[in-house]
Amino acid sequence: MGFDGAGYALHQLAGVPLPSHVLGLLLLTAALWLGAVKLEWVEASATFLTRHMMLFFVPLLAGAAAYLPALRESWLAAAVSLTLGTSIILLVTGLATKWLTGKRKEAAKDEG
Repeated sequence: MGFDGAGYALHQLAGVPLPSHVLGLLLLTAALWLGAVKLEWVEASATFLTRHMMLFFVPLLAGAAAYLPALRESWLAAAVSLTLGTSIILLVTGLATKWLTGKRKEAAKDEG
């Protein structure tokens, strides 16, 4: 919650052109990388949120129902956009996970 609030403040006060939640996640990521926040401190919360992620999409899907007429007119553009966007996100997430896992293994090997 603190990083989300900091992201909101950064967005409002500094006028950073990114959504405040994205800024909060970037701040949390930076704090994890710098060691200011330990992974163990956030792991339980992250696991809980990941496990119940579908609950967060219910309002999104309910809101999308209001735009069904517009989606019927441009379904192809929406389908291409969703497919490409999802593919890019999966690719970037996979590459980042592979890179971060490799860094963690290197650090463990150096310690041991």
